[in-house]
Amino acid sequence: MSEIFTLPTEVEEYEDEEEILEAALEDADEVPDEYRNPFPREYVVGQLGHRGGGKSALLAYFGFNCLAAGDTVFTNLEMHPEKLGISNKPLPLDQDHLLRFDPALRSAVLLIDEVGTWFERKRAMSTTSIIQEKFLELVIRKQNLRIFYTNQSTRLPGPLVEQTDVVFEGYDVFFCDWAREANVAKGTTFLYQVWDKTGIFGQINRTWRVSLRKAQRLWPCFSSYKVADPYAWARKTVIKGGEEVIDTNTGETYPASEEGIRAWQKDVSAFSIALSKIISSYESTGLMDLARRHKAVEDMPDRFVFSVDRLRKALVNVRGQKRQDTEKAYDELRLLASQGQLARFGPRNESIELAKPVILEGGIANEQ
Repeated sequence: MSEIFTLPTEVEEYEDEEEILEAALEDADEVPDEYRNPFPREYVVGQLGHRGGGKSALLAYFGFNCLAAGDTVFTNLEMHPEKLGISNKPLPLDQDHLLRFDPALRSAVLLIDEVGTWFERKRAMSTTSIIQEKFLELVIRKQNLRIFYTNQSTRLPGPLVEQTDVVFEGYDVFFCDWAREANVAKGTTFLYQVWDKTGIFGQINRTWRVSLRKAQRLWPCFSSYKVADPYAWARKTVIKGGEEVIDTNTGETYPASEEGIRAWQKDVSAFSIALSKIISSYESTGLMDLARRHKAVEDMPDRFVFSVDRLRKALVNVRGQKRQDTEKAYDELRLLASQGQLARFGPRNESIELAKPVILEGGIANEQ
């Protein structure tokens, strides 16, 4: 008879809130003071509103404070911290950081002005969007990222909306009748309605208002008119007359007849990047090692073939945190197989085939 594993916790039924509160307070007594009410290291802040509503000014305000605190800041906004006496300088941010899950982003701050140009809402199933969604779901927490973004429209991609913790919706008080009557200058004072969407400030869905004053002091220190185009590397200029294409990213010119094969190579390269990250995550969680030790995976030239039955039996013998990590990785593998793009189920769902990265000329480092 197998031994029953007893967890050091309890599941109990309670009748009312007072009874639950009494139990919760008793449990909380075991927690040291330094771990009470910890503010999360990672969070996502969205700043929305019409043009001229103070979004970029607030983004710059957050950015300068992070730079002054010594944080590593990546941004597509032109910033001049030296004009405020801040020696720490921001680093340029582009899509390449996200698509490669760049390790340099660990514990960094990301400032993205006009995020709608980065995350394509209408192309939810594009390769880039799939990788961006994985970035939002996995990397923010594991890399301790703080992301601040602005956007004029409230219509944003679902994954970005889901990951946003706090929303600022701003406007220039200059446009209020009472402010104009008082001769308040345009662009100097902004008012923001703040929504604590996930409760990181203490209470889910709590709202309050804050203001940014003396914003004119920030004007010389940043420019929202020179925001970097994250897709510049993907935009081409086609010269009609009709035989050549100029890639504005590389400066390369090639026959138009090659455009189709080059587009295919880019798609394959993007899928290969995603596969490399997925397989690497399975290695780090121990799923691949577990499958190899229990002969639950066959390493073929173009794919891995997992035996569903052997992998399930192998998972039964894993304990603790490792069990949680490998089961989560296994669930993700099954989800990929159900989507049928990077992985698929074999006959009678007895196996899962996971594609391997394709090595194109120049290697997978063709990551754009």
